[in-house]
Amino acid sequence: MALLRSLRSLILGETWTIPLGVATTLAVAALLRATISDHAWDELGGFAIAGMVAATLIVSRARDR
Repeated sequence: MALLRSLRSLILGETWTIPLGVATTLAVAALLRATISDHAWDELGGFAIAGMVAATLIVSRARDR
């Protein structure tokens, strides 16, 4: 039951960590997309976004404890 409460609080936005992480991820991805070549973005863009999403989740979990 505690897991469901924790998950609900993360999804429903009772924390600002995830919305800020998503906004940061979008901003950094847009900057990267604008500054690196198309080929480099095609090769590395997904990994960059996945890394930023993982960092957001790690930070949000660390702040919960």
